[in-house]
Amino acid sequence: MSIIDCKNLSKFYGKQRGIENLNLEVKKGEIFGFLGPNGAGKTTTIRVLLGFLHKTSGDGSVLGLDITKESIEIRKKIAYLPGELGLYTEMTGRQNLKYLLSLYDVDVEWETIEKLAKRLNFDMDKKVRDLSKGNKQKIGNILVLAPDVELYILDEPTSGLDPLMQIEFYKILHERQQETGATVFLSSHLLPEVEKVADRVGIIRDGRLVEVASISELKKLALKRIELYSNSPEIIADKLPVEFVRSLSIKDSHLSFVCSTANLPIILQNLSNASFDDLNITSPALEDIFMKYYMKDQELGKEA
Repeated sequence: MSIIDCKNLSKFYGKQRGIENLNLEVKKGEIFGFLGPNGAGKTTTIRVLLGFLHKTSGDGSVLGLDITKESIEIRKKIAYLPGELGLYTEMTGRQNLKYLLSLYDVDVEWETIEKLAKRLNFDMDKKVRDLSKGNKQKIGNILVLAPDVELYILDEPTSGLDPLMQIEFYKILHERQQETGATVFLSSHLLPEVEKVADRVGIIRDGRLVEVASISELKKLALKRIELYSNSPEIIADKLPVEFVRSLSIKDSHLSFVCSTANLPIILQNLSNASFDDLNITSPALEDIFMKYYMKDQELGKEA
């Protein structure tokens, strides 16, 4: 069953594109990472799916409900964490949580709130005006993790959290998903975080979905990093076919660059007569693969 289903979904603000021809399917019970830098269209997609923005064209459904005709019913069945959470600054964290949780149509035991606050190291009795950005974010995290729902939609949920709290948040999220079989739609610009919990990821660029793949499939994308040491790295660099090489760097005797696996034989052939002391070929970090989709078209060459 598809929990989220989009077909050619578009949203324009006048002539300005928000998202365009988005085709996306999120399956029941998976954690789906929706990745892209700020301004790529992640938040616009979420707001259209939840009926906060009206689509320009295309179709979409959440939990089998039409995003235009049944948006109120959709919002009753999910837990949603917006990128910017509005809080009452003169109230404490505890007061904010009690009030905001009263707006849910599901019962939440206060014991659950206490446990979440403890795990996230959150003092509920400080006024919101005195809280750091990270501690304000914890209020949102507690709110969204407290209820048992079929679908969690999280927009940049770890913004402002320190690394230890990021790890704890994703640990709690993964536990919740494993216990209930809920589906998670997770928007982020931080691939190293998402890859730890996501089953699949979708990469959005300039309002368009450019890739949907599992983490393992992303890692198989044809990229290799070549590093070599030589007394004449500049001469070796001149031997390389520029159309197949990117991220080239020379520092002292160290030369490094990235190329596609498909073009690796050509690179090695060019290096066959070169003089160097050592050569290493490794697979780049997943973050490098992610960034491939944000290079300008003219920089991609034959790797696109």
